[in-house]
Parts: sequence; C-alpha cells; structure tokens
Amino acid sequence: MDQPTTIPGDRTAAVCAYAAAAAGALGAVTLGAMYAVEVPRGGPYVFGTINDATGAAFNVLAIPVILQVHRRAPRAVWTEPMTWLTVSACAAGAASSALLVLRLLDFNTSTAVSVASITLQGAWFLAIHARLRRVEDYPRSLSGLGRAIGGGMLFGFALAAAGFSVERPAWLRKALMAAGAAAAGAAWLAWPYWYYRAGQYLGGRLRSGTVPAAGAQDGG
Repeated sequence: MDQPTTIPGDRTAAVCAYAAAAAGALGAVTLGAMYAVEVPRGGPYVFGTINDATGAAFNVLAIPVILQVHRRAPRAVWTEPMTWLTVSACAAGAASSALLVLRLLDFNTSTAVSVASITLQGAWFLAIHARLRRVEDYPRSLSGLGRAIGGGMLFGFALAAAGFSVERPAWLRKALMAAGAAAAGAAWLAWPYWYYRAGQYLGGRLRSGTVPAAGAQDGG
C-alpha cells in the first residue's frame, strides 16, 4: 500500500527545518566568535548570549522536523518511545539555554543538560536514519548524512569521555579528548546542513512519487 509523498504537516515542518538550519548556522558562527574574541578578553559575552539564545530556538524548531521525519520511518517497538524521548530532550535543551540567557541557571548545569540533549538527538539521528534507508522516497544522501551526524556525535562524546577518565599518560588523555571534540564538533557543524536538506525534502524539492507506508510494525 502506498501513501502520498506529501503528508499533513510537511509544509510547517519544512519552514521549521529552514529556520533551524539558520539558527544552527548562526549558533556556530557566534560560538566561534565567542571563543575567538570574548574568551581571551574574559568577556563581556555578547556572542555567548546570542549563541545560547540561538541554541534555545534551534531546539524548539527541531521538534516539528523530528516528529515529521519519524512519521516516515518504518515502525519498530522502540521508534515511538525513542522519538518522544528525543523531543523531550529538545525541550529540555531549549529550556536550559533560555534559562541561561535569563541568568536563572548556571553555566555548568546548562552545559550538562545541553550535552545530554545533543547525545539523545545524536542517538535518534543514527537509529532512525538507519531505518529510513529502506524507505524508497527518503533520499539516500539525507539518510547517510543523518547517520554520519548521529554516529559522529556519539563517537566523539565516547572518545572525549574515555579521555576524561584516563589520568595517565597525559598525552593519551589529551589525544582522546581532542579527537573526541573534533569528531563531535564536525558532526555538530554539519547539523544545520541536514536541517536545510530536510527543509528541501519536506517542502517537496527532493521527492519522487510515492513512499511505502511506514505504519506497519516490524521486529527491527
């Protein structure tokens, strides 16, 4: 049984995807500016505040896109709970960043919540896009990019955590943490591009005719 390529909510999700791409790109620029200009001077952190605000906006805008992409993935017993856990993580990340901007939450706590949110989103990206490979209408390039982003984030965080747990030798600790930061950072920088491509797809610019129904549950 086939279902129409366009499903209710696609247009709204496409707009949110483009907006998330813009917010993510602005976040990357302001984060770089903060470390290049403000951190060496010890503040004031104007770019840092803008980065926190764009992070909150990005997480809110990501939610409709995640839900719409989830609707196209072949169902398994874990897909629904994992998607709603990821949506909750986005909401928590948005709230954390907003509270940091309003100075109602300290930096360390906000950072911990943000890292947890990004980790859950990375796991969702990897798992859902592995299933989307079997959806004929979903672009292979988009599913491949999603898997690369999710895998890169999880691999990078795992390397950084391993480095953090190693005390000696110091060179190994530094190497693991640097490699982890590079892998996770590259995935994070690619994130806005995935949302831009998702906006194109949901807006109908990357579509073919029909997609297989994704509502049938299977054992994967």
